[in-house]
Amino acid sequence: MILRDALYAIDYYKTERIVQLTWLPGTQQLTDQDFREALSVFAEGALQHHAERLIIDMRQFLQRPSDQVLAWRDEVIVPKYEQAGVKKLAWIWPGVPQDEVGSGAGYKQRYFGAPDGAIAWLLD
Repeated sequence: MILRDALYAIDYYKTERIVQLTWLPGTQQLTDQDFREALSVFAEGALQHHAERLIIDMRQFLQRPSDQVLAWRDEVIVPKYEQAGVKKLAWIWPGVPQDEVGSGAGYKQRYFGAPDGAIAWLLD
């Protein structure tokens, strides 16, 4: 599965059960509605493919969603990740400390500056 839009791309890697969201430079014009729609498509892809691993690549993300839409993400999208069976979520986000970790109710999260480390951690 590959979906492309001016704002994002979503890729699915069947063997590894990974769904990846890559934000693109078009996010400079991103609205809260665009953010909701992109995350909804991403979460539905995770559900459809029973993804155990997710990657969100923030390297080209050029906007800051409102606090309201971030709360919506936590209330609506995160439960879909859990329902899909996600065990790990890797963020590719330069500038966030590499040792930053966290967890949702049913999965682990970790931040990376580049894709190689993220993929290695997901597959470990």
